Amino acid sequence: MPKIKATLAIGQEPTEGQIYRITSVEEVKTTVQGYAAYRVSLEPEKRKTDDTNVYASMLWSREAAGIKSKLGAFLAAFLDFTGDEDAAADTDNWLNHTIRIIKWQPKDRQIQVLT
Repeated sequence: MPKIKATLAIGQEPTEGQIYRITSVEEVKTTVQGYAAYRVSLEPEKRKTDDTNVYASMLWSREAAGIKSKLGAFLAAFLDFTGDEDAAADTDNWLNHTIRIIKWQPKDRQIQVLT
């Protein structure tokens, strides 16, 4: 019998209406197709004692991101927060910022940078 050569990705998508702190942003490439993405890891502001979930989201890299895409929502929120396109596009500037997930539905994403 063949064995599946795959690992399960760890990470649960953030939840609409919740507040998170960005703990890391990693640039990754998928192994099969070589797609480029950014893996954003998040820590809930108020974690319940029994919550052991790891929160993360993959932002697929592209030249032009729609404002309601995952990547576009992050870029727009940081542009609004910093007022500077270069600063908003530099993921090092995202670290340790607190965000609120306003909308997190397919093709309808919106976040707000709080601090």
